[in-house]
Amino acid sequence: MESVKIHDLLIKSTSELISEATPNYQTVAARLINYKLKKLVYGDKDPWRLKDIIDHNIDAGVYDADILNMYSDAELDYIDSQIVDHSRDDDFTYAGMEQMRSKYLVQNRSDGTIYETPQVLYIMIAMTLFGRYNGRRIKFIREFYNAISQFYISLPTPIMAGCRTPTRQFSSCVVLESNDSLDSINATSTSIVKYISKKAGLGINAGKIRAVGSNIGDGSIAHTGLIPFLKLFQASVKSCSQGGVRGGAATVYMPVWHYEFEDLVVLKNNRGTEENRVRNMDYAFQFNQLMYERLLEGGKITFFSPNDVPGLY
Repeated sequence: MESVKIHDLLIKSTSELISEATPNYQTVAARLINYKLKKLVYGDKDPWRLKDIIDHNIDAGVYDADILNMYSDAELDYIDSQIVDHSRDDDFTYAGMEQMRSKYLVQNRSDGTIYETPQVLYIMIAMTLFGRYNGRRIKFIREFYNAISQFYISLPTPIMAGCRTPTRQFSSCVVLESNDSLDSINATSTSIVKYISKKAGLGINAGKIRAVGSNIGDGSIAHTGLIPFLKLFQASVKSCSQGGVRGGAATVYMPVWHYEFEDLVVLKNNRGTEENRVRNMDYAFQFNQLMYERLLEGGKITFFSPNDVPGLY
């Protein structure tokens, strides 16, 4: 039996021993994963020099080559010897190390090749974020590295998985606004695909799209309404994963006075048909002061198609 399979069996067996009565097995299982990572990444129990790791991963196309333009060899050696503390890999629990291995470490998700270990991830994030700072950047790198590697600060997925790679998009959430035209709706759909593939979750403002039955142009065509375009947005959201790390996700925002409100508020309902449900996104409705006051007073809220009241939204 290959040693890697024996190692996997040890990890599996140890993780199955984790319980409320024997919680310390979570540390044992995490360290077994750590040992395996070092063997896979470095071929040994000891990490390479930081400069060698960076060179190797730039050559592999998984690190941003600009990092070498920001730091001298002397600075890299100082950071490696005076700041990075690989013993902190032993501080992970099983759940944390497993999440690190499966989601955050830079890797080839087709063949399973992993290019770094947790402390390299943390120091590379710090070096990337503070690379353009002048004067005191080594101080900032040290403080930030210490904060994230000792779990005082938790970073969002796009930074954890993407910051240091050629993908220079680290926003957790991106807000897109669709106007009431086919060009804008199609541009929104294209932007959804691009940002989802770059690891971002989305907020989509679709409240300007006119309601079903509204006139188009001279009135010779009636509008199909918001729901068909929400289906288009949903297809775009689910067409890509968030950088291979997780499925695409979006929340759509609309005004509470939209003429189709009664159909929109049940979009995720299990009842209904596929034609009138768009269940794989989330939804939020926007209130303004007038609507809130009417709600408190038990008054009426009038529904409009957004194209009929351009100054209202």
